[in-house]
Parts: sequence; C-alpha cells; structure tokens
Amino acid sequence: MAERYAKLGKNWLLRGWTDAPMAAVNWVTGDVCQLAKKSFYVAESCDGKTDFDSLAFLPEHNGLLDAMIREGIAETCREGDSIDPWQEYRKASNPRLMGIHWCVTGRCNLNCRHCFMESPAGRYGELPSEDMARLVGQFERANVVQVSLTGGEPFLRRDILDIVAMLAGKRINLNQVYSNGLLITEDHLKTIQRMGFSPTFQISFDGVGAHDQMRGTGGIESSVIEAIRRVRDAGFRVIVATCVDRMNAGRLTDTYDLMKGLGVQSWRIASPREAGNWRGTTTGLCLSEEAEACVPLMDRWLKDGKPFYIQLAGFFGGGRKPKGKAAAHAGAGRDERPEYMPESYDCGSCRERPNLLPDGTLVPCPGYVDSIMPERMPNLLREDLSEVWTGSLLREIASIRKKDLLARNPECAACEMFKECGVGCRASALTQTGDLMAKDPTACELWKGGYKKRFQELADGGAERA
Repeated sequence: MAERYAKLGKNWLLRGWTDAPMAAVNWVTGDVCQLAKKSFYVAESCDGKTDFDSLAFLPEHNGLLDAMIREGIAETCREGDSIDPWQEYRKASNPRLMGIHWCVTGRCNLNCRHCFMESPAGRYGELPSEDMARLVGQFERANVVQVSLTGGEPFLRRDILDIVAMLAGKRINLNQVYSNGLLITEDHLKTIQRMGFSPTFQISFDGVGAHDQMRGTGGIESSVIEAIRRVRDAGFRVIVATCVDRMNAGRLTDTYDLMKGLGVQSWRIASPREAGNWRGTTTGLCLSEEAEACVPLMDRWLKDGKPFYIQLAGFFGGGRKPKGKAAAHAGAGRDERPEYMPESYDCGSCRERPNLLPDGTLVPCPGYVDSIMPERMPNLLREDLSEVWTGSLLREIASIRKKDLLARNPECAACEMFKECGVGCRASALTQTGDLMAKDPTACELWKGGYKKRFQELADGGAERA
C-alpha cells in the first residue's frame, strides 16, 4: 500500500486569532495565508506522522496538499520526519495583530529640529533589557507576525542585536528597521542576516547640502550617504525618508539624482509633523509651496522611467513595486488609493500595526505621539497586549469605521470625493482640530484644492508619453 507523508515547510507555522482562527505564517518573510477549514485540516496534518494515502483523506485533500507543496508551505517527507514544536498550531486570545511598530529607545545621537519624539531630550526614555524581553513574550502570546524597530535611534541600544535575537527565537519576523544610519556597522548587518532576517532599512536623509542643518549636527551628511551604500551593498532594501521645509526644498532635485545613483528602492518626502521639536518652527511649507517643490521631481521621475517607488508628500505615491512584502506602500504606477465605503475601517494600519513607545505605551500609530491620546492609552508594563488588543480605547480607535465619521461629518457624506478621501486621517484631524472624529483639514485641502488631481494628471500624462 502506498504511503504519503508531508510536513510544514521549514519557515512555516500555524497560528490563529479570535477573528482569523486558521492561518499559515512564514516567520522569515512575514507572509500570512488565511486558510479555509479543509485547507487547515490538510496543513495541520503536515506533521510527518499522518499518511495522506489513508482513508482519512480524499482526492480533494491531496489536491490541496499538492498546492501547498508548490507554494512552499509544505514539503514531502519520510514517515516520522516531524515538524518543530514552534510550528504547531497556536491560537491567540485576541484579534489578528499583524505587526508592532516598536520604538525601542527614546534616545538619539542627533539633534533633529523636526523630531516629533523629542529624542534629543530623551523624552520617552528607554526600558531595560528585562522589560524588553517581557514585551517580546507578550508579542509571542498575541501571535504578532512582524515587528519593525525604530527609536529614537535603535542602534544606540547596546542590546539591539539581543532584541533581534529574541524576535528570531520567538519566530517573529523583523520586517523593517528605521535609523539615521550613522551607527549601522557591517557586523550589525551580517548578524541580522545570520538570524534569517532580511528587513527593509528606512534611513533618514534630508537633502544634499542640507542634511546637517536639518539634523542639527555638523559633518554627518557624507557618513549617512555611505551608510545607505553599506546597507545596499549588504543586500538589504533601502527606503530613504526626507523631511522638507524652506531650508532644503531647493535641494530636492539634487537629492533625487543622489537617490537614483544609490539605487534605493523607495524615496519618501513629507513635511515635518506639528509635534515635538517642530512645534513653533516658522520654516514649514504650505501645501502650495510643497506642491511646487514636488512637481519637478515628478517630471524627472517620469522621464527616468520611474526608477524607484516615490512618495511625494500627500500628493502622489507610486512606481516600481519593490521585491518583498516588507517594502510596503508600492504600486503599479498610478497613485494608489483605496475606494472607501461607509463600512470600511478607518485605518488599516492602526487596525493591524499599532505603535509601541519606548516607555511601554501602546498608541494607534506614530501620528498620535505628542497628542492628548498617549496618557489615555494602555501601557504594556502594566497591561497585557492580548487583553488591550481585545478591549480598550486603543481597540475602539482601531475599530472606527467610515460610517462613524460620516455621522459626525454629514458634509463629507454628501461630498463626491468621499470614496477617495475617506474623511482623512484621525491623527491629523486630532492634531489640527483637537477632535478625533473631525474631518482632516489637510486631506480636505489635498482633494478639494485639486492637488491630488494635478499630480495624477502628471502621472497619466507621463504614462502616455512613455
């Protein structure tokens, strides 16, 4: 009698949550495959001990197994070649939690004039290694799929590689690292690779000839450029983030040429947030000034064949899709924007990837830092992640739907641009109006002021010329 055995692929594990009870997760790539009941039955039988040629399995089940083998979720094996204990099914007591954006320190080695975290003053401090380990334990119990590391400057922590090792030990994917680049060494990069991770690095660079002034520290521009090259040469994807105001707006075209030469996967341009160190600064750009600074970049980018993904503030985002799911926010060429409906959740990011501050406070996203909200948010030193992700003010904010906003903003329900604007961003509305449920003034101006339309027409015209 023929026998057929299979086991889960070496990086795959079975997980579930209260609202998504059956899933296969690749902890190295961060891929999540939601499984139907029959597919889950097959996946759970990929244990090296169950014979797929037995009467317990129909041809349909074996067809599903064949598909899983083609996708790498499963592989054939000999009888008794069992899976590792961490691959076995585990269901969390909370809704699905795709990721944690983790500020591992509130300290920084620079003095950026636009730091919303007030890291130069160390406002949010830094937890000891013991507390960091307990937090990782909470991530494991909540079945967190991915973690991104940021700060402050994360590489200021002497135990940063220990934190990465803890994530690897719990089979939690490291998908992004945010840094100013100055402290990243080849040893850091090699060690992260040895642990099995291939995160995207987002490195801050505020413009050719302007970086030092924006960052409040002299003589660092060339070192940051070298750090970008070092990370790229090591095989990691790189996103460069640029904050723009009147001090560096005139250097953006030179910076574009540098980004193209460095071979970055993505370049993101945005104005500083009215928070932290930036409060009261007088060199910020209004939307019309910001648009005029971005138009030449759009033109160059289109003529060059869209060499990387580009995010031009709130005006446009699109381009060549980077390889790998860790490099998110990429599209095929049009400005990516969802079509909102009244039943849509307000913010997908807040719903699945909250922001953990250096003092243990969990907020919906970085946009809530330095607002009235953090003092009302849960702290994971005193509360458990699974519990607060199931029921808390944080979860209530993550569960806001567009219909809730329309009820508070009836003029938006009658607006022809609602499906694209969606009443805007909650953090932006809170910062500008003091009301979490108000319409976002910036989003309203972007759409009604014609900025979005203008940049999309530029993109469409460039596509026609190409």
